[in-house]
Amino acid sequence: MLDKTLVGSLAVRDGLLQDMEEVQVQSSDKMKIASEDFDRLFHYAQEAVSQQFSFEDTANPRNPVVRNRFNNIVAYAAQKLGIEIADDDMPGVIQQLFDEILGYGPLEKYFFDPEVTDIIVNGLSSIRYMKAGIRHLAEEKFESVEQAYNLLQRMIAPTGRRLDVANPRVNARLFDGSRLIAHIDPATPDGFLITIRRFRQDIDMSALIKSGATSREVAEFLRAAILAKMNLVVAGGTSSGKTTWLNNLASYIPHSESIITIEDPAELQLQHPDVRRLEARPANVQGKGEITMDELVQDSLRMTPNRIIVGECRGGEAFTMLQAMNTGHPGSMTTVHSNSAKDAISRIVSMVLMRKDMNMPNDAILDLIFSAVDMIVYVVRDYTGLRRIDHIVELKDVVKASDGRTHDIELNLLWQYEDGTWNWKAEEFLRGKAFAKVGWSPY
Repeated sequence: MLDKTLVGSLAVRDGLLQDMEEVQVQSSDKMKIASEDFDRLFHYAQEAVSQQFSFEDTANPRNPVVRNRFNNIVAYAAQKLGIEIADDDMPGVIQQLFDEILGYGPLEKYFFDPEVTDIIVNGLSSIRYMKAGIRHLAEEKFESVEQAYNLLQRMIAPTGRRLDVANPRVNARLFDGSRLIAHIDPATPDGFLITIRRFRQDIDMSALIKSGATSREVAEFLRAAILAKMNLVVAGGTSSGKTTWLNNLASYIPHSESIITIEDPAELQLQHPDVRRLEARPANVQGKGEITMDELVQDSLRMTPNRIIVGECRGGEAFTMLQAMNTGHPGSMTTVHSNSAKDAISRIVSMVLMRKDMNMPNDAILDLIFSAVDMIVYVVRDYTGLRRIDHIVELKDVVKASDGRTHDIELNLLWQYEDGTWNWKAEEFLRGKAFAKVGWSPY
């Protein structure tokens, strides 16, 4: 079978085709063609694509071979329809048509801007995007609800997820690892809401240090924590960078170790030679086929990994994750939503109680957390838009009530962000010996 991706890559290498990054054009300002002619081209090209392109083609339209076929369709359509387009204007026309038929419409240029981290669409009212920590209002808008619906269906088609009146909300992973969260009527009275969270692959630990998200000293501490196989929880609020930190922490895991990641949807992009990825799925239209996070965490325990990484604990899988940390998988990690490292403890208790048929008392859950988790790294998105580490704690001791039952966990503050830098705050470091074995000491 002909490998179109390979052919396309070779064609790009040999200069026979342009790479997608080279042909990206912000075409709305450059296109000089009458609207009625554009509409004629649009309908002709759309029909040709539906007849000539396979599902594989439409799921991977930015493949150079597929893109070149689309360019040829537009050029032929212009000739057949008698529409004259100047050579200088043709790239803009092609790009506009590509965006609307195979691409991401008015979101295309923002989606492929490497500096954009978030795209937020509020129905027909506005498109906003986050760039360098600052929220901007885009000039473009969706022209109709139908245009947005068609775009959403193109986005989720490769994922197997559904979005319709019966299932008016979707949480999906796009082809590049970005997260799509979308709502349509009746889940929103505004027709549609779209949120895209993008994860830049070029943000490594050195980039985080350079941006002021952490210091070299804290980075060395975190590297030692990974090498010492500390069980870590990365906690923080929405859009605080938890996934980015998880990616970077995992980069310190020795290549001799085996990792299993469990996510819903899959977002982590670990640069490691031995990663097996599991992804939860919702039930299908018949109510069958659901794969839960808890089931996957249980499966992972039987797959002989060295470490287990749960992208985000949101429910009962937290219990199984704690068990994994406790039973032969040191150095495992996860993330949770919380308002502080202290609050993360309460959040984990609540999630464990969400597990079906869970009747474990709170004190037993706290004991389980204390024995499983070594440290909590709390990250924030501050008022300037910078996503950075705020504080790091280790779990120090359980606090007993008069009846002998655990009612709290005492934390030991290790690092704290203060006045633009990170200061070591601990007078005593309980896990110091483990860190010393991998070459790190605070003193």
